[in-house]
Amino acid sequence: MGGSHKKKLRAEKAKVKLKGAKLPKGLNVTKTEFKVRKITIREQLKESHYADGLKQVNLKETLSKLRHHSSSFRIESLRNIRDAISLNHPGLLSSLNDVIQGVSAISLDVERDARRESFKTLSSLMGHLSVEAVAPFFHIISSYLRCAMTHIQPNIQEDALMMLDVLLQHVPHLVAVHSAKIFQNFLEMISRVRADGDKAGRMLTVNMGQRQTTIKWRSKVLLRLQQMLQTLAEHKRSMREDASKASNNNSKFVTFSTKTEQHYGVKRVFAPNQMCDLSSIFNRSLGSSTLSGEISISDESGQLRSYVEHLMPLLLESWLEVRPQHVSGSGTIETLLTLDAAITLKIVLEIIENLWSLIEIYEQQVNNHDLSIWFKDQYADVFAANFLQDSYPYQQMIFEENDGIAKRKHKKSSTDMSPHCFQQNITIAYLMCRFYSNNLNEQSTRFIAVLKYLTKIVNSISSNNSNDYLRSLVLALRALLLENGLTLLELHKDETKILLRCSIKAFLCNKFSELGIASKILILLCEIVQDSKLCLAYGNEEFCEFLDYLPNLLLKPTISESCLVAMGKLGKQQNAVFLNALRNILSKVVDHLQTIQVAGAINVFEGKKHIINLFYWLNPQTSISKENLEKLLSDVETNVTDKRIAGYCQYILTAA
Repeated sequence: MGGSHKKKLRAEKAKVKLKGAKLPKGLNVTKTEFKVRKITIREQLKESHYADGLKQVNLKETLSKLRHHSSSFRIESLRNIRDAISLNHPGLLSSLNDVIQGVSAISLDVERDARRESFKTLSSLMGHLSVEAVAPFFHIISSYLRCAMTHIQPNIQEDALMMLDVLLQHVPHLVAVHSAKIFQNFLEMISRVRADGDKAGRMLTVNMGQRQTTIKWRSKVLLRLQQMLQTLAEHKRSMREDASKASNNNSKFVTFSTKTEQHYGVKRVFAPNQMCDLSSIFNRSLGSSTLSGEISISDESGQLRSYVEHLMPLLLESWLEVRPQHVSGSGTIETLLTLDAAITLKIVLEIIENLWSLIEIYEQQVNNHDLSIWFKDQYADVFAANFLQDSYPYQQMIFEENDGIAKRKHKKSSTDMSPHCFQQNITIAYLMCRFYSNNLNEQSTRFIAVLKYLTKIVNSISSNNSNDYLRSLVLALRALLLENGLTLLELHKDETKILLRCSIKAFLCNKFSELGIASKILILLCEIVQDSKLCLAYGNEEFCEFLDYLPNLLLKPTISESCLVAMGKLGKQQNAVFLNALRNILSKVVDHLQTIQVAGAINVFEGKKHIINLFYWLNPQTSISKENLEKLLSDVETNVTDKRIAGYCQYILTAA
C-alpha cells in the first residue's frame, strides 16, 4: 500500500512543468464590452396582437396534443386551452366543437391528474361561453359524462361526479333539459337490475375493496341526483312562471309550445267548471321538442311515475341500512344517528321532496291529481312506518376524542332538543302532510309528535343565528296550519292552536330575520285570515295582535311586494282590525311614502301603487275628518317629489 503511494509521487515529479510569465494586473478579467444588434421580425410588426408580449397559443397544435400518448403533454395542452380562454383567443369559437370534444374526452382518461385538469378547463370554458353557445354541443358533453358515470374504473366514476358539479354550476338549464338521459346512469352507479319471477326491480350494490365505504359512496351519488332533481324542478317552475307572464300580456301573436297548456271551448261532462287540456290528450312529442331533449306533457306523467318506481325502493333501502335499530335487551329504539346516517337521511328526504315538487308542477299543468293519488296509495304507509318511528325526532351523535378513543356523548339540552337534524325532522313533518293530505286521521297519533316538535322548533328560533332550516319550516307550517288546518283542529285542537300562537309570536318578535322568510310567514298568516272558515275555526281573537301589528310594516325602510298584495286582500275583505290599525298610522305612512322601498316591484311607481291602493279600502271620504284629509293631501304634496305618485295618492284619497 505504501509503495503505490510513492509511485504516484514519482509520477507527478516526472511530469513536464510548463513555466511562463504571469499576466499583468488588470488583464486577467473578462471583457464585457459586446457589440449587439436588436433582432426584429418584420412580419410580427404588422400584427398588433404580437405587440402586447402575452403568451401566444397555437390552438390547432394544442388540440392535436390532447390526443398525445403522454399524460404530461395532455395536461399541458389543457392548461394552454385555459390560457386561450382567458386571452379570448380569436379562433376559439370557430373551433368550439373540437375544443369541447377534446376536453370532454379526457374525462375518461386513466390518469387522475389529466381528468382533474379537464374539469378545470371545462369549468373555465362554461364560464366563458353563454348557455346559447354551449347548447348545440351539450350532447357531446353529456355523452362523455354518462360514459364516465358507468365506467368500469371506480376512480373514473367518482370523478364523473365532479364533472356533473361543473355542469350544474354553469349550465343548470341544459342539465335539466337532458336530465332524463342522465337519470338512468345514477341508478347504475349504486344499484343493479334484479328479476324475481315476473317482478323486476333494482337492488343496491356493495363496493368491495374501495377506499371509501359503500354508504359514503351512495351519499355522494344521491347528493348529485338530488341536486339534479332540484335543478329540474326549478327549471320547470320558471318555465311555468314565464308562460303565465306571457299569457297575461295582451299580445296579438300566440306561440305554440308543447310545454304550455292549450285550452279550448270544450267542457267536461262530469266536471264542467274545470278547463280541458286537449294538448295533453292529442299532442305528441315530435320535431324540435324531441331533438331538444324535452318531452310533452302527455309523456311527462310516465316519466315521473318511472322516477318514483325506481327511486323510492332504493331510497328506503338506503335508509334502512343506516337507521337506528332496537337496543338489545329492551324494546326501545336508539334515537341517535351517526354522521353517515344523518347525511343519508337528509339526502333521501330531499329527493322525496323534489319528487313531490315535480309531481305538483305537472298536476298544475294538466289540472288533475291522479299521479299524486297514486304516489300516496303506493308509499304513504311505507314512508310513515320507516321514517316516523318512535325514535322521532332524530338526533345526531356527538363524539368526544379522549385518549384516542371516541366516546358517545348522551348529554341533551334542557328542552330535549339537539342542535342537529333540524332539517331532517322538519322535512319529515312536511312530507307526512303531503302523503296524508285529506287523510290525517289515519296517522292521528303520529301527528301529535309532529305538532309538538314543530312548536319547540318555532320557540327555539333565534334571530341572531343563521337557521338554514327555515325554508323547510315555512313549508311545514303552511302544510299543517293552512292546507290541513281544519282537519288538525278536529283531531288535535290544542296542539294546533299552540303552534299557530308560537308562529305569530315568533313573527311579531322578528325571529324570522331574513326578509324572504319573514314575507312567506306573513303571507301564510294572511292567507289563514282570508279563509273565513279556517279563521273562524282558529278563533278571530288569535289574529288580533298580528293584524294590529301588520300596518307597522309600512313604516320600515323596505317591504316586499308579496306582503303588500296580501295586505291588499285583507283590505278588500274589509278586515276591521287591520283597517283600524292602518287608519291610526295613516299620516305616518303618507310621510314615509317617499322613502320606503318595495322589493320585487317592476318599478318604483308600481311598487308605491300597492301601498296607495290600501288607502282606498279605508273609505277616506267618510271615515276621515275633513281637516285630517286636507292635512294628508298637503303632506302628500310636500313630501312626495314624484308627480305621478303624488297625483295618484291624491286621487285615491279624494275618490268618492
